[in-house]
Amino acid sequence: MVGPIEFHLPSVSSTNDYARELLGSYPFVYVSAQHQTAGRGRNGRTWHGDFGTNVYCSFGIRHADSPSTEDAASYMARGALAALDVLRTLAPGTVFRLKYPNDIQVRTEQGWAKIAGVLVEHEYHGTRCVTTTVGIGVNVGQRTFPDTIGQPCSSLVLLGVSVDLPVFLSDLRDRFTQARSRPWFEIHEVWVRELDVLGKPARIAGMHESWTMHRVLQDGRLIVRQDVTQQERTVTDGDTIRYDD
Repeated sequence: MVGPIEFHLPSVSSTNDYARELLGSYPFVYVSAQHQTAGRGRNGRTWHGDFGTNVYCSFGIRHADSPSTEDAASYMARGALAALDVLRTLAPGTVFRLKYPNDIQVRTEQGWAKIAGVLVEHEYHGTRCVTTTVGIGVNVGQRTFPDTIGQPCSSLVLLGVSVDLPVFLSDLRDRFTQARSRPWFEIHEVWVRELDVLGKPARIAGMHESWTMHRVLQDGRLIVRQDVTQQERTVTDGDTIRYDD
């Protein structure tokens, strides 16, 4: 599969926004920046990071044919798996895992900490998905993190791993391009295996009940089961899942 047209910038408001604009002229783009002034994550959260020390990038895809619901949903997995593969290659002695739905965590002496996140945004014309933008942020050289993140964070430099940012970006480009060429059901199978959540306990922020992660649907939604009543519930975009480990 042909790789993306690349754009590497000193600063941008959001690599996702810039990539989406470029899709008016190109079918597949890869945008990276040394800094974002208005980076964001899920549920309107901001993504903060120091200038020139981390990975801030986005892949933009203009679909020739509207993808199925399952294929569109698999782009979250494609982005997460690509970043996970690069991290494992660059830090082979470190343990990483995917956390549903869009985080990558690393095991530290203090416990699990976030080291990367993925934000996928689709643009629709009616019921037809016309573009998909996959934003990926990785903490590479960051040493301190704002309290607003709401969870423990780490970075490759704090783990004692030295990384050349251009090498990371080129590896990520290649991994994502390869993942994009694979059918959604293969990606989904690998994603569910890497999530490794089925049958494990979890909490939903703001709720007192205890839940067990029951299954991951083909469209990416997680179904949890209440431990006492056995009632099932779909985890929505507004929910925050916390693992009991």
